[in-house]
Amino acid sequence: MQGERYQNTIALLLTVLVFASIPLIVNFLGGWFLWAPVLAALAVLPAAFLREAELDTGLEAPAQVRAALAANLRGEGLEVGAEPDAIWVRIDALSAVRIRARTTDRGTVLSSQARATIAGWLLLLGLVASVVGSLPAVALTLVLFRRANRFARARAPAAFGGKGGTAVSSGDEVRAMLVGSLSSALRIAREASDAQRKAYTDALTIIAVAAFTSWTALLIGLFVALNGFNLITGQWDVPIVGATGGTLVLSVVLLSVVRRRFLPRLARYRAWIDRLSDAFDREMSPEAAEPSAASTFELLAEASTQVPDWLDAQRRAGLSSDPATSFAILILTLFVSTTWIYRAWKRREDARLAHAQAAWDAHVKSLRARMDHFLEEM
Repeated sequence: MQGERYQNTIALLLTVLVFASIPLIVNFLGGWFLWAPVLAALAVLPAAFLREAELDTGLEAPAQVRAALAANLRGEGLEVGAEPDAIWVRIDALSAVRIRARTTDRGTVLSSQARATIAGWLLLLGLVASVVGSLPAVALTLVLFRRANRFARARAPAAFGGKGGTAVSSGDEVRAMLVGSLSSALRIAREASDAQRKAYTDALTIIAVAAFTSWTALLIGLFVALNGFNLITGQWDVPIVGATGGTLVLSVVLLSVVRRRFLPRLARYRAWIDRLSDAFDREMSPEAAEPSAASTFELLAEASTQVPDWLDAQRRAGLSSDPATSFAILILTLFVSTTWIYRAWKRREDARLAHAQAAWDAHVKSLRARMDHFLEEM
């Protein structure tokens, strides 16, 4: 986890811990030396193990980078495991590191996350559970984090084999622009997919809340209609069956509406992400053929027609794409009006998306001019 997602998660965690500490301060202030280290450990452990630090950048395909890095580490006699977009390396008995290769505007970026082995996790959880071992757990977490970070930084540059010089020639400006354009389009498509997936999850949560609320309302309504307010001798069988049946019908209808709204859109975004990822890997592969530039440019031209929809998808997702702001609004409703918070967020989000649209249009215009000049020279 990195960037805004990491900040939102840590902010949410710290908010929860602050609210959890209020009853402890009020009722157990004299025992602060027992619960304060536990709260500190609960803050430090996620902060260390969720943080994803960038290591190095290059212009080679992510799959190539992961394969090269895994081969280098196995050559050192280390235990290496594979994940869909990352590798997992055991450093010693307690510490490990997860190294991920992903596509960004700058090419392929390697990033790392500190991890603990099973023995390491058991030791950390045992120390925190013992209460008196919370401070040693914090110290051990920092040691594991520093060890994993140093290990990853020392080995990441070798994975690119000369910083990608074999994949993209430094003089080939057209290919470099194609790679940068693919990275930008892929990032926007992924952000749109993530935003809509979060909105879909929120919609399912709302359906669950609505189902519980409707079941309760139907149960009470049917019971009062059939038995009056006679809670002692009244019959609950019919109200329970009626409320359950009505809630099931309502849930199925709402679920079908939500699925029809979100699933085709998510499938379309997934298809575009796969197409752009394949083109990105093909352009950065050393075996890529020269004529692929034309087909990649056609793909980018087609993707340009989708960019407004991708940006609009993030706008339609609303606060679903920003859980930290949503949680802050939920908490602050107890104290102040949140209208100005939402309007400030809306202005900031609209400005960001407008800037992204303008930057993409300018980038495509520059790329089109350069491609036309390149085709004329051919």
